[in-house]
Amino acid sequence: MTTPKETPSKITALMKSNLLSVFNERDPLARRAAIEATYTTGLTFHDPDATTYGHDAVDKLSGGLLDKNPGWVFKPDGPVFVSYNVGMLKWVFGPEGGEPLVKGCDIAEVEGGLIKVLHVMIEGPSSFEVV
Repeated sequence: MTTPKETPSKITALMKSNLLSVFNERDPLARRAAIEATYTTGLTFHDPDATTYGHDAVDKLSGGLLDKNPGWVFKPDGPVFVSYNVGMLKWVFGPEGGEPLVKGCDIAEVEGGLIKVLHVMIEGPSSFEVV
């Protein structure tokens, strides 16, 4: 049995929501609402340091990253690429108005209109320490 195909526009919207509405959102209530609208409750989140699961984990990761880096923002670094139910978006992260200090990309598997699995790739060392 095959998984129903998601539309490219839906996958594009989810990839942008992941970056801009979750990982760029400093307001905890707005971020939590975006998390619930973007990911399945059983989300599997892979980053260079660990694999975590669910809404609470991505909320803690995104909020912690923003708390450790006040004034830093994520920005898309190109278009969203889509292949069947997978999306990929390159991004940069750094001080707002300054040069980006971290580059990477997100690769997501979408099912049922939400991100089910997210892989975060960082350019350079396998993990990074920021401010």
